[in-house]
Amino acid sequence: MSINPAIWRKVSRSNRRLSRIFLTVAAASVVLCAAGSVLVPFLTSEYLSGALRGFRERRAERDALAPVLVEAKRAGLTFPQVVVSHPAHAGKAVYWDITVASSTSSYAEGRPAWAIVWTNPERVRAELNFTHERVLARVAAVRDDSVLLDYLGRP
Repeated sequence: MSINPAIWRKVSRSNRRLSRIFLTVAAASVVLCAAGSVLVPFLTSEYLSGALRGFRERRAERDALAPVLVEAKRAGLTFPQVVVSHPAHAGKAVYWDITVASSTSSYAEGRPAWAIVWTNPERVRAELNFTHERVLARVAAVRDDSVLLDYLGRP
């Protein structure tokens, strides 16, 4: 049985292409297996469990604050409303843009004249770190032109 040499050349070229593809796939699988063997201990390490624990804690905190956030958004209280009629708004939730300028001074909506006094300043210092964020809080009282707030968290 003789086969035309042109057919043999064509078959051997296609076999070479297939062997290159096979070698590429085999090399890629070896690299992936090696990377996986390096990453699996890392993914099961304390680092990952700590990150997952932090994620779960943050999600639980957000879930706990969700009803209070709905209440605050529904009320839609502003700083001037609370200052003007403070007895009516005592104990109500607010969702305000707060700037923590220093460890003792904070203000609402980017206006230094709208002073905020925290009833739990240690928690504010621990969580906000002198930043500008939207926070959830409860109105404790109004003293002069300052609003006393209980910091609840960042939803």
